[in-house]
Amino acid sequence: MGRTVLPFTQELYREEESWGGFRRALRREDRELFDALFAAARYHTAACTCAGRVVPFDAILMSILIEERRSARDLSRRLEELDRRLTGGLPECHGGS
Repeated sequence: MGRTVLPFTQELYREEESWGGFRRALRREDRELFDALFAAARYHTAACTCAGRVVPFDAILMSILIEERRSARDLSRRLEELDRRLTGGLPECHGGS
């Protein structure tokens, strides 16, 4: 008989629990960030299940990185849009007079 594989959701919760001491040592505002990172990983549970990684934390970390990258991209797009609005859509002029 082979080893029973836990559903990935259980692996994710187990991994999160294993970081409990680290989490408790964080400042309150950092604990909120820590919790948000694992929430990002839960958003990608289906993809993590399909990853087939021997070490589940690899897939968890990749999920977190994807969400962080998405956030950075969205902020960059918003900043570009604000810049366009402020400059009236004019190209930025570099150089001296």
